[in-house]
Amino acid sequence: MAGWNDYFFMLGSAAAALIGLMFVVVSLTAGRARSELEAGKKLYTSPIVWHLCVVVVLSGATVAPSIDLRSLGIGTMVIAAASAAYCLYLTRGIIRAQLASNFSGYDAFWYGVAPAFIYAATALSGWGLLSGRSWAASAIAGAVMALLLVSIHNEWDLVTYLAPDATSGSGSA
Repeated sequence: MAGWNDYFFMLGSAAAALIGLMFVVVSLTAGRARSELEAGKKLYTSPIVWHLCVVVVLSGATVAPSIDLRSLGIGTMVIAAASAAYCLYLTRGIIRAQLASNFSGYDAFWYGVAPAFIYAATALSGWGLLSGRSWAASAIAGAVMALLLVSIHNEWDLVTYLAPDATSGSGSA
């Protein structure tokens, strides 16, 4: 992973800052009934924070001087496999929650399917590290960037959904 320190430091720092901004996003839900917020938190807010935490962890692991490529590859594959399973669980939950309403597939794609594909690529990148493939470092870099970008998209989507309701003093989640 030589030569990637600044890149991963930048991605990890950006993700950490966005995790902090999620506290602001959550404050937009103040005044709403707790029961109204639980499903949204489980299906939308928590996954964004999870993906950003994965970006921070993988970015930190790639620049840590004491982590060898084998450990990084194994850790990357484990995190990616668990996260992909989580994304599929979320996709199912979003589809179930939206079937009663006007289901378009938009949320299921952006909050579940897209991250699941990125995690599959991340797992493949971890395997590439274990196998000594020359493309593995670039693949991990691309996968982590893609995960950060999907998280930014989802955070923006969540803010634009919540903000109009927060300014009007009413709304539903």
